[in-house]
Amino acid sequence: MEHTADTILAIINDLPQSEQERLKELLKEQDEQDVKMWQYLEDKKFAEGRICPHCGSRHVRRNGHQKNGSQKFICADCKRSFSITTNTLFSGSSKSLTVWRKYLECMKQDMSLDACAEACGIVHSTSFIWRHKILDLLGKHADEDTLGGIIEADEAFFPISYKGDQKYFDGSAAERKSRRRGGGSNKRGLSDELVCVPCAIDRKGNSISKIAKRGKVSSEALDKVFGNKIDAESTLCSDADKSYRKFAKSVDADLVQIKGGKSVKGIFHIQHINSFHKRLKDWMRHFNGVATKYLNNYLVWNSVSQRVKSSSQKFVDAIMEVIPLIPFALTCRNISERQPVPILV
Repeated sequence: MEHTADTILAIINDLPQSEQERLKELLKEQDEQDVKMWQYLEDKKFAEGRICPHCGSRHVRRNGHQKNGSQKFICADCKRSFSITTNTLFSGSSKSLTVWRKYLECMKQDMSLDACAEACGIVHSTSFIWRHKILDLLGKHADEDTLGGIIEADEAFFPISYKGDQKYFDGSAAERKSRRRGGGSNKRGLSDELVCVPCAIDRKGNSISKIAKRGKVSSEALDKVFGNKIDAESTLCSDADKSYRKFAKSVDADLVQIKGGKSVKGIFHIQHINSFHKRLKDWMRHFNGVATKYLNNYLVWNSVSQRVKSSSQKFVDAIMEVIPLIPFALTCRNISERQPVPILV
C-alpha cells in the first residue's frame, strides 16, 4: 500500500485520542530538538562572528530559512547566500540534523549500512555516502592529532581488497586471482598483497593508524605516518625491527625496543598496542572485507570508537563537536573515484 498524506491522515484519525496526543508530543519534541541542534551548529560555526564562506566578509545578515529549518544568510559584499550547513558535513542534505544524529548513533553501534538506512529512513546508497562523508571528516580532524609521553608502536597488515573495483581483474590487468571477501592473501608471509598499517597509541589512549605501503614496514613509511605527530621528549616503545631505530633518531625521540618474546622492560612495554591490534582486527572482521581504498576511513572510525568507547552519546558528541569547525566539501564522485590502494610510500 502506497502511503500518501491522505492515507497517513486517515490512519492518524483512527488512532485513540491518547495515541494522537502522544504523536503530537513526539513531533513537537523532534521539532524542538531540531531547533536546538540548528542553534548549536550556528553558535559553534559563528563563535567568532558571522563570516561569509565565499568571500570572507563579515557583512552578513539573516535571510530567511531553508525547507529543512536551517537559517539562511546573505553577504552584503558578494551578494551570495549561504546557510549554516554550507561547507560542512550537512551541505546539500535535505534531512534534518536529528536524522544525522540518529545515523551517528547507529554507526556507534556498528550497525550495517542497510540497518542504518532503515533506522534513519534513507536508502542504502545514501547510507553508504553518509558513512564515508562522516569518516572522511573524522579523518581530516585526525590529521591534527599528535601523540606524547610513552608511545607504543607496531604494524598491522591487511590483505589488499579491490572490492568495488572489478576493472582491476579484467583480463591482463589482474594483479592476482580473486578471493573470497574478507579472506587472506594468496601468498604466505609479508608480501605486496598486504598493506602495511603502522599503528601507535600513547598512555592517554590517543591513537594513530594509517595505510603506508605494501609489504614490510620501513623507516620511510613510519615517517610518512608519524613524522610530525610525535611530541618532543616522547619515548617510543616498539619491537626489535630496525626501521624504528632510524625513525626514532629522525624525530629525536627516545627508543625502547622490546626484543623477542618479552613484553615488559621496566615501565615500558607494548601491551597497549598489542591490545589495540586485537580489538582492531576483531572489529574489522564483522565487516567481511573492507575495500582498501576505504580502509583509512575505517581505521579512523576504530580509533574514535576506542577512545570514546563508553557510550554512543560520547561518540556522537565528539563528532558533533568538530563538524562545524572543519571546512568540508565532498561529492559522491570524490568517494567512489579514490585510488584503489592509497599508499604513502
